[in-house]
Amino acid sequence: MKIELRYFTGTGNSLKVLKSCADCFAEKGAEVHLSSITLGENIGEADLIGFCFPVYAFGIPRICRKYLKSLKRFKQSQQAFVLITAGSADESGLSVMESERILRKKNGSVIYSAVVEMPINWIVSMNPPTREEAVPIIEKGVAQARKIAEDLLNGINQHHRFNYPKRYSRLGFYKDYLLFKYLGIYNLWRMYEVNSSCNGCGLCSRICPVRGIEMVSRKPVWNSRCEQCMRCVNCCPNEAIHQLYGGNTSGRNRYLEPDFKPLKEENLLRLDWPSLK
Repeated sequence: MKIELRYFTGTGNSLKVLKSCADCFAEKGAEVHLSSITLGENIGEADLIGFCFPVYAFGIPRICRKYLKSLKRFKQSQQAFVLITAGSADESGLSVMESERILRKKNGSVIYSAVVEMPINWIVSMNPPTREEAVPIIEKGVAQARKIAEDLLNGINQHHRFNYPKRYSRLGFYKDYLLFKYLGIYNLWRMYEVNSSCNGCGLCSRICPVRGIEMVSRKPVWNSRCEQCMRCVNCCPNEAIHQLYGGNTSGRNRYLEPDFKPLKEENLLRLDWPSLK
């Protein structure tokens, strides 16, 4: 059995979940290939293709949406599964539905979808868990991922059911979703700043998965490619990065999935952004 797996991750959660699936598949004798997303790729023949993305404001990241839309149409109906990582499954919103809808247009047949709860990393508006608090959350997520892999190998189909988050009215839900999708993501990059503790090391620029940070006079400058993945904020060795207008990160926990090594991750930037707007 040949299985192709693709992910996008900010601080390692989606990679951890999909790698846990990959390990389980491999243990059962499957041929597995796992990599980060690449815009416009032509995924070769496979018995099963799996995707794992984080949820941002009830939807999938812009880069993930563009990636799915850029996929070459499958010649034959292609079995696929979609996993979403979120701090709470209740907050997954339209992320699964978005992914499934695009894949159907590519001749993909989604046979399994699920939301896997992992530690939050949205440090500019929340406080991520401590390292100790994150451990049981990650362990539970890994166990769920392996169970999903076993279900898929055993021919068990499952589909995540959409729900409105309990804390939202329908109007409030769509308001926040649409504001982020069509306004927030295109402007929030303008709010990033660094404080005096920034020493110009350039780590944030080197690890950005979408080349959304440039170093100018030894200071980071964000651009419109920014996906709000929070990798730069959580990885800054001097905790120097914050956002204006309520995005203070001082005194908050930093989160990075313990096995995630962003400097070693295969960069997904073999792409031409202007042509994909």
